[in-house]
Amino acid sequence: MLASLRPVAHVAAIVLVLSLAPVGAIAADSAAEQRPERFVTLTGDNDFFAGYDHHYTNGIQLAFSADRMPLPNFVRALPPLRGGSEPQINFAIGQRIYTPTDKTRSDPDPLDRPYGGWLYALIDIRVRSGKAVDSVQASLGVIGPAALGRETQNTYHSLIGSDKARGWHAQLDNEPALLLGYERAWPGLLNTRVGGLTADITPKVGATVGNVYTYANTGAVLRIGQNLPDDFPVTDISLGPPRDGYRPSNGRFGWYAWLGTEARLVGWNTFLDGNAFSNGPSVKRKSFGNDLQLGLAAVWNKSRLGFTFVRRSKEFETQEAADKFGQITYSFAL
Repeated sequence: MLASLRPVAHVAAIVLVLSLAPVGAIAADSAAEQRPERFVTLTGDNDFFAGYDHHYTNGIQLAFSADRMPLPNFVRALPPLRGGSEPQINFAIGQRIYTPTDKTRSDPDPLDRPYGGWLYALIDIRVRSGKAVDSVQASLGVIGPAALGRETQNTYHSLIGSDKARGWHAQLDNEPALLLGYERAWPGLLNTRVGGLTADITPKVGATVGNVYTYANTGAVLRIGQNLPDDFPVTDISLGPPRDGYRPSNGRFGWYAWLGTEARLVGWNTFLDGNAFSNGPSVKRKSFGNDLQLGLAAVWNKSRLGFTFVRRSKEFETQEAADKFGQITYSFAL
């Protein structure tokens, strides 16, 4: 649940202080000024923000990104990287935890979502081609006890004096976790002025394949605010790991509120369908799903803090109601 957010709070407090240091002290000469900036993003998802404690209950990710990192020629020659600008490379590690609603049962409800943990590392390569941004993502990790979902959740419950979840022994089996994803977005494709504010719309389409998730998605995001940074709103929320495209707004303070939606056609979700290579707990998955997202972000001194509330439609047939969770994210330049 909230266990993995605790270390994030400590780290975020440290980097918040560092990010408020004078920018001029970081770049002492012209060579330093020309050095490609690198960014760090801390992301925490939790249903605690929506007053829940079930299903997609916790996720944490630490990501690093850099511009203009050279890639081998044979990689740059592959579509969609071919013909684009110098790529932005994102590296990340993360963990996600899924549980049923009733965690007091030692024999989990067979009609509810199974217990499952996911530990992963990923690389995301982004290039800009005209008005479009192409993103190619590869993720490798593990599902099952080796993902340490049980330890993360129950350790925190012990610390706060809460009951441990009793059904983790029935979680999904250990299994390698592989994902390959592609997404194309058109940042600020439509934009206008509303009073003293700027508004823009970013549509996107994509597809992800693997033994964790297989789905196609499409959606759009509406932002409105002042001094909008060159990013995707806070993080790109979907079933897969977050994709972040944060860029500073020339050191100026800015903010934006945003409204997003995503529709998905889902062909596989191992946290509902069960293990791909062994028998285990599962529920009947719905083939269509959608998210409604509402967020707020503030940008200052090459840093960004954002919060997003997500309403996710029912993902399986016996699910009683839509899920809700929140995401908090903090990004800063190194």
